[in-house]
Amino acid sequence: MKLFKSTYQSIAFILLSFIVLSSCKKESENQAKVEKTAVIIKISGADTQVETNNKKSLSMQDQNQFTVFNFDADHRVLATLSSQKGEDMKVNPRALSQNPKAATAIRTPLFSGTSYYIAVYKTSGEYVLHQQYIYAPGQDPKIDLSPGTYTFISVASGTNTLPNINFNQPLSQVDFSVSDASTDVMYFKQDMTVQVGVQNNLDVVLRHLFTQVVLTINTAQIGDVVSIGAASISPNLSSATISMQDGSLSYPSTAAVAAKSFTFTNTTGQSIVSNPIYIFPSNTTTGSVTIANFQIGTIAKPLTFSNLTLTDGIKYNLDFRLLAVGINIGYEVWSAGNLIYDTNQGRYGFTLSDNDYGNYWFYNHLLPKKLDGTNQGPDALINGGPGDPCAKVLPEGTWRLPSENDVDQLLTHTGPNGVDNPHNVNTWDPARFVDYFDGAGSGTNLGMFFGTQNNPGVRRHDYLYFVYAGAYHNENTQGPTIGHEGNYLLTGTSGGYREFHMTGASGDIGYGASIGQADEFSAYQIRCVKN
Repeated sequence: MKLFKSTYQSIAFILLSFIVLSSCKKESENQAKVEKTAVIIKISGADTQVETNNKKSLSMQDQNQFTVFNFDADHRVLATLSSQKGEDMKVNPRALSQNPKAATAIRTPLFSGTSYYIAVYKTSGEYVLHQQYIYAPGQDPKIDLSPGTYTFISVASGTNTLPNINFNQPLSQVDFSVSDASTDVMYFKQDMTVQVGVQNNLDVVLRHLFTQVVLTINTAQIGDVVSIGAASISPNLSSATISMQDGSLSYPSTAAVAAKSFTFTNTTGQSIVSNPIYIFPSNTTTGSVTIANFQIGTIAKPLTFSNLTLTDGIKYNLDFRLLAVGINIGYEVWSAGNLIYDTNQGRYGFTLSDNDYGNYWFYNHLLPKKLDGTNQGPDALINGGPGDPCAKVLPEGTWRLPSENDVDQLLTHTGPNGVDNPHNVNTWDPARFVDYFDGAGSGTNLGMFFGTQNNPGVRRHDYLYFVYAGAYHNENTQGPTIGHEGNYLLTGTSGGYREFHMTGASGDIGYGASIGQADEFSAYQIRCVKN
């Protein structure tokens, strides 16, 4: 009887132990399930950094890099290297420590099919996991993680050439090498706390790490490019090392330095734009661009732009504009376009074509009228102090406002018996002709040619042409003169200011050209004359 009782107690104990152990196991399994929660990966696109200057005292002219040099006796080159504008600050920490500029960013969508890594580390730097994904719009992969705070890192490539990375080590020790900037490596890092019971979205905005450059050549003011030789930019190092800790770039001492070539979709015409290229410039301040055997008309020579500051990870536009030095008529050299002021770059210059409207200027003010409704009349706070804005065109002091005498001389020399009248239609009319710049029906602007009795056709850029941009006569909205009359500012023979006024319809001989008194509250176009 005792034996039976003892056996019964043993069985009961075993069963109870089994139940307790099973319960603990289930509780442990349930607890493990609860402790894992999903992190949803959402790719928002890729940013390209652009430079802005932290020093507010510096003008936009200081931020952009430019130079003006002669191409030949009749033409000059304006070369500008500028960072593209954008929003949302994304900073390359090492680049900024070496270059006193901040960076903002231009965001673009990631291409469908782009491969990318997601790596997860504890905030202490301890490795947790990594996965490779292929991006498709609307498809958001998930990672299961226990609650806690993690460091998330993503790496992608614009050419789908993902680098080889040994993720499985402390984050501070992870770096990788890239031997070609064209792979366009992108990077993202963010700390995030993963919580149970909420939707954990990781918004990934990748950042292009390498410098991108686009080269543009514009010759609209002087004609078509005949041919262009090899174009390249330097320096471009052969390799770079990227830190996973912060996405910063460093360069091995063994990296070779060379130039990188641009490729073009077209090599003739008036606008030539390269394909974007990526380079490793190593935050240089001695960058250089060379275009070999650049030919326009019968003139062929190289173009060079040196001593450029090129910052890692920034997107640049490199622009070469060929401009006519001026148009020689009436014993004066007139600017090849109307006067403009670039508020972004803080620089004075001329329109690229005679057909284009310039800014509107009140007399004896250095800055143009604002056309936003806040600048009806002249205001020193808006339009600057007294002076001649033509004199501000680089090189400063080269140009000036035309005088009343200059226009009198122009009208005389293009008159029926003038020395600048070719009499190419008849012997009795002046050499002044009203027409649309590219001819009737072309959609270009109306104005008056000087030095010809008809529309000169393909040689239109060789002639002085005053576009009928009109004027703002104490008004904030466009009045009846704009598009129908020419109103240009002059200095007066006896002091003060005068107006050169032109009228006429398409096809008219240019008899409607006269000089009158300028009005203090009117804003005019300006066509400068060379000193």
